[in-house]
Amino acid sequence: MTASHIQTDFNSPLLFRTTSETLYESTLKTGELWLRSNKYYQNIEDAARVDKGEGVNSSKVEFPLSLKTDNDVTINISGDGKVGQAIMPNYIISLHGTSISNSQRSDFGGFTYGIKSIAKLSAQILYEASKVIDVAGYRFGQVAYQNTSLMQTQNKNGAILQLTEVPPHYLSVLNTDVLRKEPVMPFIEQDEWRIVIFTNGFIGNDFDKPLKITVDTDHFYPYISPTS
Repeated sequence: MTASHIQTDFNSPLLFRTTSETLYESTLKTGELWLRSNKYYQNIEDAARVDKGEGVNSSKVEFPLSLKTDNDVTINISGDGKVGQAIMPNYIISLHGTSISNSQRSDFGGFTYGIKSIAKLSAQILYEASKVIDVAGYRFGQVAYQNTSLMQTQNKNGAILQLTEVPPHYLSVLNTDVLRKEPVMPFIEQDEWRIVIFTNGFIGNDFDKPLKITVDTDHFYPYISPTS
C-alpha cells in the first residue's frame, strides 16, 4: 500500500473518495465521475438495511402528537413509524473525511484519491452537469445523521398534512436538508460528505441511469493504492 502526500488547498477540508480500482484509475486519468440519483441510493439502502429514508427528511413520532382539524376533530399521531417529506430529485457523489475505519474504506473498494477543494470541484460538477440535464441548484457539505423536527405552518409547500383551511394550517418538516440522513447503524459511524446536484427530474426518466460527467483531473491526487 502506498500513500502520497496531502495536496489539499489551504482552508479546505481533508476529503477523499474511495472506489474500486477501475474507477480510481479512470477518475485520476480522465476526470470521469458518475453521480447517482437519490432514488438509486434509496433502492440500494432499502435492500441493504430496509431503509426508505434516503432523500426523505423525517421525524419519529414515538412521542405522541395531538392535532386539531377544521371540524374540531383531534388527530393523534404516535408509533414507531416516521413522518417526513421527500426532497426534490437530485444526483449525489459521496466523499469521506479522515474519520473512517479501514474496514469501511475496504468495503468501498480500497482505492482512495484525495480532493484538493470540495468548493472548486462542486462548482465544476455543477457546470458540467448543467450540460447534461436541467439543473435547479447544488449543495455540498458534511452529512449529519439525525432526525429532523416537525412544525405547524401556514405554508402548504411540501406540507405533510393539512389540518385547517381558514386560516390555512399544515403539519410540515422543519428545515428540509439534503445533507441530513436518518441515524442508522453502522452508517452513523461513517464520515460522509456529499456534493449534490438538484435536477428537474431524472435522465431519460430513469433514476437508475448515472449522471456521467468529466471534470479537470487537477481536482484530484492519488493517495492510497493497495496494489502499489
